[in-house]
Amino acid sequence: MRTMQAWPVISARRFELYVRWTLYILMAVLPIQAGAIAVGASSNRELLPAALGAFAASLVVTAFNVVVAKRSLDAVIGPRRPFSPVFIVGWVISLIVMTAAMVLLLDGIPGVVVVAFMPTALAMAALSPALGIRTTLVITAAVVVLAGVLAIFGVVGALPAAAFAVFTLWAAWSSGWMLRVLRQLQQAHETEAQLVLAEERLRISRDLHDVFGRTLATISVKSELATELSRRGHHDRAADEMAHIRRIANSAGAEVRRVVRGERTAGWEDELTGARALLSSAGIDCVIAGDEVPREWAPTLAWVIREGVTNVLRHSKAARVTITTSVAEDEVALTLTNDGAGAPSATTSTGTGLTSMTERLAAVGGTLEAERDGDWFVLTASIPIHQEVTG
Repeated sequence: MRTMQAWPVISARRFELYVRWTLYILMAVLPIQAGAIAVGASSNRELLPAALGAFAASLVVTAFNVVVAKRSLDAVIGPRRPFSPVFIVGWVISLIVMTAAMVLLLDGIPGVVVVAFMPTALAMAALSPALGIRTTLVITAAVVVLAGVLAIFGVVGALPAAAFAVFTLWAAWSSGWMLRVLRQLQQAHETEAQLVLAEERLRISRDLHDVFGRTLATISVKSELATELSRRGHHDRAADEMAHIRRIANSAGAEVRRVVRGERTAGWEDELTGARALLSSAGIDCVIAGDEVPREWAPTLAWVIREGVTNVLRHSKAARVTITTSVAEDEVALTLTNDGAGAPSATTSTGTGLTSMTERLAAVGGTLEAERDGDWFVLTASIPIHQEVTG
């Protein structure tokens, strides 16, 4: 289970780092370009101040873009933090200054639009991971329409500039979308692991309740019998009962290990034999009759017998118990009755026995009914048998 949970966590973190640094490196294209232009203009004293100004502006714009990219990715994996008005104004002004510097510096050079539009394209790429698909589509449409209008008026390089802007926009948006999907997958794995853990805890607690409910009931009955035998002077028989209690207690540790490993299953014949022996040791007459239970449903009904007999010992003063099974074409049923419903504890118990049996039966589509009939308490477990339609 740890391996299943660790894989998506590590992958999500690595992919997040990959996306972050890819965006940061993409933002660094702008000062590299401006620096190259400044180096090319170093031989021209008239253009050198403008080139240095453009390089300085590119550093400012890049710093803004990196902050925007970081906030955009943070919004993908966590709460969204809005930008302050001062930040937005400074970001827009730096983009305008950078774009104007590029246009003035490269005036008359073919394709200047591609270079001049790069700061805005990178700014859109920095913001795009936090945008929804509809907003991204609207921006794309606006860029395409603007490029088309500029191309109609003869602006050279308008269409290549739009193509570069759209490509960087959707590349960054796709990275953010993949990161969002991977984070959701990670959360789904974590939720699944938590559900598996909760289900396993529920299974262990339910099995421990079923197993040790009967074990403790047996120890209680045997202890009362040993005490009564000792009072009447039957010390040898009392010693035998105490030895039996010791064997039951020693086997409890093995039962715990089997329950935790999920190896504990209820055997039908074993449960019937154990129920008869336990009730007999408590002085309760036990009658077992009915049809043979199908192997598919035997474990579930065996648990019902275990819990039902335990409840009889704990909460009633029964002298007779009957266990009856019936198998029809569409249903298998188990009826457990006892004549101890008149005892006060039989109807005031706050235990979880009936709840546990109900949950086990519900897991296989079955139901549990408990009712009183005079001094008799009737417990009926029913499981539908699904017939396959042929023809």
